[in-house]
Amino acid sequence: MTPYGIISDSHNHNWSSFATTLPSGINSRLQATLDETRRAAAEVKKAGGNTLYHGGDLFHVRGNLAPSVLNPTKDCYRDIIKAGVRIVINAGNHDLEDKEATRISSAITSLEDVGCKVINRPTYDATDDVAIIPWIPNIKDLKAAIEAIDPADRPNCDLLLHAPIDGVIKGLPDHGVTDAYLASLGFRRVFSGHYHHHKDFGNGVWSIGALIHQTWSDVGSKAGFLIVSDAGVKWHSTHAPQFVTIDGTTAPDDIPLIVDGNYAKVTINSAKTGDIDAMRQFLTDSGALGVIVLAEKAGGPAVARTGGTYKAGTTMEASIGDFIKAQPFTRPSELALLCQDILTTVRSVA
Repeated sequence: MTPYGIISDSHNHNWSSFATTLPSGINSRLQATLDETRRAAAEVKKAGGNTLYHGGDLFHVRGNLAPSVLNPTKDCYRDIIKAGVRIVINAGNHDLEDKEATRISSAITSLEDVGCKVINRPTYDATDDVAIIPWIPNIKDLKAAIEAIDPADRPNCDLLLHAPIDGVIKGLPDHGVTDAYLASLGFRRVFSGHYHHHKDFGNGVWSIGALIHQTWSDVGSKAGFLIVSDAGVKWHSTHAPQFVTIDGTTAPDDIPLIVDGNYAKVTINSAKTGDIDAMRQFLTDSGALGVIVLAEKAGGPAVARTGGTYKAGTTMEASIGDFIKAQPFTRPSELALLCQDILTTVRSVA
């Protein structure tokens, strides 16, 4: 077989946390995502392949795609195609305006203009013998779509879908799609996007994982991309900054290795300004690209907080921002950043 690559859950977006606007006008964290996309395509060519598959959730905000995200993304994918790598993009739930995948309501349809093959309905890609199924919210309907593929064809092709596989992330509820079920269907290999943690189940089924880390909910997850060939499935770890956490249980000698080149969140058992500043400086000197310090006092919260008055109809972000400004928080900008990350994480599961 000809080798091919798979990326997934890139969530191209104008991120706010730890991001800047580059001289090009592109959000710095979006640029990191595009750089990793180009790197994956380069690894495909290096392996002797010519196709890069996207497992879904190329974009982040459902039904609201900013031109400043779309245009750099189109430029990136156009360049990859010009370099000789074809791109096939599967529709994930975040790519859709509605619950179901349709061409007219799918944001990835916009990438047909640069030559990408876009998947908004179950499709067979003959180039690499890959059956592709986009996001289907109802598990019964999803299984029906998978099982509709002729059993005689399954041993000869791989399956790429965007669906939650039970057991990829501890603590999340099961949805009814197990690795054992997928392995029993007779496909050569099964690859699924949606969950942001890469996992090899060891039975021919893989959770692809996100291309890069995006929020604090990705701490500890394996982000990167896959190269698939006759030699096997090789996972390549992301080179983009990752979200990491440290606390009192972290070995001091390990801290510089953990935070270097990454976004770090640390919890310290002190609310003293001097201790907070010293920890922030230590992490910055150790190479952290962004730092959030959570200060705790033993036995209770550091400072009592009171409520405020806010205008009806304002956005959640504005309400939280007004609340933070009205309180005597010692690090209001860091708190606002953390709250924005929480909101982003909550919305990402929609």
